[in-house]
Amino acid sequence: MTTVTFEHLGVIVVELDPQVAVLVTDWFRRVRESQRVHYECANYYSRLNYFLGIPTIVLSAAVGTAVFASFDKQAAGAVRLILGFISMTAAVLASLQTFLSFAERANRHRVTGAKYGAIRRTLEKLKTVFPTEHDALRRELDAIQKAMDDLAENAPHVPSRLKERVDNELKSRDHHRVFDLPANLQLPPDVAPKR
Repeated sequence: MTTVTFEHLGVIVVELDPQVAVLVTDWFRRVRESQRVHYECANYYSRLNYFLGIPTIVLSAAVGTAVFASFDKQAAGAVRLILGFISMTAAVLASLQTFLSFAERANRHRVTGAKYGAIRRTLEKLKTVFPTEHDALRRELDAIQKAMDDLAENAPHVPSRLKERVDNELKSRDHHRVFDLPANLQLPPDVAPKR
């Protein structure tokens, strides 16, 4: 039987059936990419939240201050018009901030990224502390698959342009992966991993 050997610091950690090695390696890649893209989404929505929130606060404060100042003296028509415009702008920005809920979106992506990170660490642990029995391995892989499926089903939507950008960044870098298949591994085309 052909096996794939995973080494760490020159020590053989585990030998796997090639199909299992490809499966676990592919899952690791997909989980790592999903973790990264959700953290990037969290950062993106956090920036949008600040981009919309800070002007809302500044404009609201300016309107409030100007209204109190106008109580002392009769405000001219142009001043009233400007105050009305600023007040309307602040109200629209506050409504957009509530409607678009960037802070909530950022938090959902951050939580999803953390959950993908937990699955990634489980896969890393699986590589270093591999079950010795076939049934134990199957149970472990089934649990990981269920966690990945549940998370993918409930994960917030990722904007396609952000996903493409992260994918391109990851493809352009040389990664030192925990799960690298040996370069000389000969696999049938239907089993070969997608890189």
